[in-house]
Amino acid sequence: MTILNQEDFRGFSYGFRPGRSQHQALDALAFALKRRKVSYVLDADIRGFFDHIDHGWMMKFVQHRVADPRMLRLIQKWLKAGVMEGESNGRRRRWVRRKER
Repeated sequence: MTILNQEDFRGFSYGFRPGRSQHQALDALAFALKRRKVSYVLDADIRGFFDHIDHGWMMKFVQHRVADPRMLRLIQKWLKAGVMEGESNGRRRRWVRRKER
C-alpha cells in the first residue's frame, strides 16, 4: 500500500512514511515557525479513526486505487482483525475484537 500512496503525499507529510520520523516532523515545524509568518498550527489526533470509519465506504475508495481482488480481501480482513493490547513483555496482554462496521 505504501508504494501506491507515496506519490500522493506532500513533502510536509511525515506520519507513517518510510524514512520519516516524528523528530523530523518536529524539526520541520520548528524551522517553519522560525522562518515564516505562521497564523496557526493545527494538530489532529486520529487515534481510533479506523475503529469509527464506515469500512464499506472506505473500501469503495480503496477500490479506486487497488484492482487486485486478493489485495482487497486482505485489506478487508485487516479492517476486521482484532488487536493485542497491553505490555509487550508477554504479560498482561489481551485480545480486543474490533466492532463490525
